[in-house]
Amino acid sequence: MAASLHIAGIRKVFGKGDKTVEILKKIDIDVAPGEFLILVGPSGCGKSTLLNIIAGLEDPTEGELKIAGKNVIGVAPAQRDIAMVFQSYALYPTMSVADNIGFALEMRKVPLEVRQKRIQEVAAMLQIEHLLDRRPAQLSGGQRQRVAMGRALARDPQLFLFDEPLSNLDAKLRVEMRAEIKRLHKP
Repeated sequence: MAASLHIAGIRKVFGKGDKTVEILKKIDIDVAPGEFLILVGPSGCGKSTLLNIIAGLEDPTEGELKIAGKNVIGVAPAQRDIAMVFQSYALYPTMSVADNIGFALEMRKVPLEVRQKRIQEVAAMLQIEHLLDRRPAQLSGGQRQRVAMGRALARDPQLFLFDEPLSNLDAKLRVEMRAEIKRLHKP
């Protein structure tokens, strides 16, 4: 269930008085449902800040942000129906892979049998079925990244946001994960 994303005139300023820094300067982006957008730029240029604004983790200083045609500025992150995959994976260390993948579904009170089926589907899609009983500390970086992606995919959100999901991987695994993301994006 992909949604459109409309960003118009988004600005983000940090600081007060004469100690302000403008991180985002009137950003305009339109992404149609099903489109894939990649933001590229040097460290500190505002990529993560923009993703955090889209996710609702930060408020813009000014501008317009619509998801599926609805204004979401001021809407809580949980109400935006977005899944975000972080650079640091952000997995729960005490939970199994299966529990990490299914956590958002559990919080939404999805029935257990539906949750378990979805966890199996996502694990098969990411080829990590054999890891479902393991904890994150028992996984390689690439496996952890797949679990983080699985947690996002299990929810079937309107939008997926990936914040440098490949930067912690070695070159060979980065190439494999790029291919995996491309494969998952195909309808």
